[in-house]
Amino acid sequence: MVHRMPWVLIIGAIVALVVVMVGCGTAIALIGRNSANQTNTTGIVPLLPSPSPAGSPTAPTTPTPVSTSATTTSNSSESFTLPAGWTVSSHDSQTITITNPNGDGSVTIASGSSNPPQTAQQNKDTIDKFFASQYPDTKNCPNTKTSTSALAGASGIFWQLCFTLTAGGQSVQAGAPLFAGANSSGSIYYLVILLTSHTNMDNFITEAAPILQSIQWKLT
Repeated sequence: MVHRMPWVLIIGAIVALVVVMVGCGTAIALIGRNSANQTNTTGIVPLLPSPSPAGSPTAPTTPTPVSTSATTTSNSSESFTLPAGWTVSSHDSQTITITNPNGDGSVTIASGSSNPPQTAQQNKDTIDKFFASQYPDTKNCPNTKTSTSALAGASGIFWQLCFTLTAGGQSVQAGAPLFAGANSSGSIYYLVILLTSHTNMDNFITEAAPILQSIQWKLT
């Protein structure tokens, strides 16, 4: 029997959440409103601090404050800073999904046990296969590249997928900057998914950077 990892289900829930957010089709309209502005995204990695040496995740340095009214959002797997205006869309013991004030992007941060164990590359392969099965036109975004680095001390892989997101008779070219990591034994996964329109990726990565810089993984 093939074991289906919980975070594969998480990915599907994230995309479904954005589709139905504020009512079917509304989120699509919001995500796609910047479709006239073509960009060449630089990815998550350049906006993050220099990575810690590979190994068990460690607490990052204190991030630059994002707002005097920012709060900390936490579950049993991770914690991070929630800037003013951002809202928590879903929250459980492994996963937290938040949306930005404009409603045109979401960030999902997740961590949990992997059974059977999987490397960061295997986690990435699982994510790629999932998106391809749901969105046949899924591909690596143009003018982007795959790289390895660390996020909050967790080693992993950064890359970006583009695909067509459709709901309520509307469609938009969506972009998903991603991070998939694993601990040294492969028993713990680390996952970050940003979701917005392809053409808004650079702006949204910049907007989400303080959140990503504040992540602290609780599972090692």
